[in-house]
Amino acid sequence: MPASLFARRAAVYLALGLAVAIVAFPLVWMTLSALKTNAEVINPAAPPWPAVPRWSNIGEALSQAPFGRWYLNTAIFGVAATAGQLTTGLLAGYAFALLDFPGRRVLFVLALSGLMVPFSAIIVPMSELLGGLGWLNTYQGLIVPNIASGLGAFLFRQFFLGTPRELGEAARLDGASELRVFLRVYAPLARPVTAALAIILFLQNWNNFLFPLIVVNTTDMAVLSQGLSVFRSQFTTDYNLIMAASLIAITPVLLLAVTAQRHIIEGITLGALD
Repeated sequence: MPASLFARRAAVYLALGLAVAIVAFPLVWMTLSALKTNAEVINPAAPPWPAVPRWSNIGEALSQAPFGRWYLNTAIFGVAATAGQLTTGLLAGYAFALLDFPGRRVLFVLALSGLMVPFSAIIVPMSELLGGLGWLNTYQGLIVPNIASGLGAFLFRQFFLGTPRELGEAARLDGASELRVFLRVYAPLARPVTAALAIILFLQNWNNFLFPLIVVNTTDMAVLSQGLSVFRSQFTTDYNLIMAASLIAITPVLLLAVTAQRHIIEGITLGALD
């Protein structure tokens, strides 16, 4: 192998290794901190690994908070919001791409404009609206405002623009209704995109912190991202238990991301997420 080619490959592998180390560092640091004493975590001179791994931190964190209830709340919120976002995104993307109706382009631009508004700008009116509806500390307050997805509408529209219209026209000539054309012809074609987007949206909803913070203020209705605050008090903070609780909170989504990474890559490979 020529020396120049070997040097280029070595540089590429070094850059990739450095990128992996940077990405993995927070997870490794959190895991090591979860096994330390609190004194080791807050001591900047302590080594990055625990002197004696304290696996009991996991059990202690579980015993100090209702993780079962928070897992249930987070799962209900994540699954329902993701299902709603996929449904509305799929329908809107199909309509914007393959149906002809007045104002289609204007409505599509309005749908996309929602992506440009920062969430921090609508926190106050959103909180007042949900309070007026009596939806604070409820599942509908967590789920309903999240079932519309401008990102989903955009991605599905881009995918359907690449599908032949002749498929739908042939089905209509055979007497299929518009709903049947959508459900039997076009929706199955979008399965790889749907699978990839479902995983991405579920991870996003599972880790959502700011929106649940304005809707929920009781322990029973809290989600995992909010619940970590119980390990902080006015005068002390158990950082090792916070890290242990964070490890408990992210384990399900970490396993999901690892096992479903093939679907994410397939969706990106198809060009649907470009």
